Amino acid sequence: MEQYLDSAGLHSLFESGYRNLKKNTEAINELNVFPVPDGDTGTNMVKTFGGGLRSVQPEQDNVGAYMERLSQAVLLSARGNSGVIFSQFVRGLSRGFADRESVTFADFAHAFDCAREDAYHAILTPTEGTILTVIHDAAEFLRENAANYTDFRSGFDALLDQMKKTLMRTPELLPILRESGVVDSGGAGLVCFVEGICAHLWGKTIEDTPELAEALPQSMLTGSFGPDSVLEYGYCTEFILQLMNAKTDIPNFDLQGFLRPLEAMGDSIVAVANEGIVKIHIHTFTPEKVLEYGRRFGEFVTLKIENMSVQHSEGAGEPKKEPEKEHLKYAVVAVASGAGIVDYFKEIGANVIIDGGQTNNPSVDAFIEAFRSLDAEYIIVLPDNSNVVLTAQQAAAIYEDADVRVIPTKSIAEGCSVLSVFNPWCSGIEELLEQMSEGLSGITTGYLTTAIRDTGMNGLEIKKGNYIGLDRETILTCGEDKVDTAFRLVQEITASSPKSIFIVFTGADVTREESQTLQRLMTQAYPYADIGFVQGKQEIYDFIFSME
Repeated sequence: MEQYLDSAGLHSLFESGYRNLKKNTEAINELNVFPVPDGDTGTNMVKTFGGGLRSVQPEQDNVGAYMERLSQAVLLSARGNSGVIFSQFVRGLSRGFADRESVTFADFAHAFDCAREDAYHAILTPTEGTILTVIHDAAEFLRENAANYTDFRSGFDALLDQMKKTLMRTPELLPILRESGVVDSGGAGLVCFVEGICAHLWGKTIEDTPELAEALPQSMLTGSFGPDSVLEYGYCTEFILQLMNAKTDIPNFDLQGFLRPLEAMGDSIVAVANEGIVKIHIHTFTPEKVLEYGRRFGEFVTLKIENMSVQHSEGAGEPKKEPEKEHLKYAVVAVASGAGIVDYFKEIGANVIIDGGQTNNPSVDAFIEAFRSLDAEYIIVLPDNSNVVLTAQQAAAIYEDADVRVIPTKSIAEGCSVLSVFNPWCSGIEELLEQMSEGLSGITTGYLTTAIRDTGMNGLEIKKGNYIGLDRETILTCGEDKVDTAFRLVQEITASSPKSIFIVFTGADVTREESQTLQRLMTQAYPYADIGFVQGKQEIYDFIFSME
């Protein structure tokens, strides 16, 4: 007899899949093709799906409605290339399950095919031997075999077996995986997710880890807001609203018209609308009126109300309130990590810095919050990391209150160079983008970090604990001495491509003596070059080199 899953059953499968993914986060991170401590595929996938899963509940919705809300929440939580692809995978499942009250295992064939389409569309140049191949082969398997299974347990067991076979085949398709002796990390994450689903179907419970639960507000523990307190500052009210066809004309929904009545209910209003989803932030003394008004148009996906008088009494000095915004024609949002690098980017013209980079990729929602903090006609985004570009582009596509442009900078060095030629007095946005992007092809980025495992790459025998020097994604040097390995990296790069401008960002663990020694060696080797050292204080990389 054929089995059916409703939204609650599907949510339980996803919860178990998520727990198993989270359980294996570090193992997935360690599948990084380079032996460096910056693998974050597992972390990104966990934060992407976990952020979405924590934001929705199945309630009494049908599968289609539940998946649509989950898809939107996962998208807002997406971070890193693996996270963005995972969010598009979920979006495809949502399309495949649209308008379904419940689903059979056979229904997953159509849903996975939609997931395959959306995942491939997320990447400008799809690469086989990655999570995309695992999704593709899973969709092919389901198209040919899903109808043969009437129960979910046997069906998902067979699907998992197929996905594992594809995962083991990824090194045959991608030489860098074969050379590194690992399988694709994103594909491994998806396999872990489906393994968790299978565990649930076999009646096994995967224990959750404590951080999934949110801590109680300090005010509930200290009693700082009591029965005789006065509500001086009102409530910071935020919600994501799913517009409902039964309540409004979604295709012709007018966000500005929706906001006008809210202006009489509060202030500090910021709003974003995208494909039937509306996200609102407002300071109000009457949140119940705001919520009642919102429900005239739809139903809440997430909802948060915070007492700003409590925030004030807890000693923050002032309650949360929107800072006075200076109107700008152009504003720059950059992604950076390391106190010194952040300060440097601000000094050369960045308006807002999003904390992030390797192992800490910001989410789509983090970009949207940064955009909201600005009053600008044009916002230029510098992702400064190859794993953040897709997330920035997703956020730019969603945001409607400014014209957001993403320059696909893939390193701190590229972001630094692009920002240094920012000219707000140019004739228009297109000229400005052209000027800023013009020198990108001439930028070389070098990194020095520590190997986390033994390996052999590019003819080098690398031991765990060695210092290794990379030209973006190629390991050029390795050794036991930090400064010597860093200097040889610079020599290797400049031997084939002479440079005249060097900016060196020193990491949190670099001593003053090490920095001075490297600076002396570089000055002697390149007497006519412009060489500058910045205390970047970044983690993971002892030195980041920007060379032009």
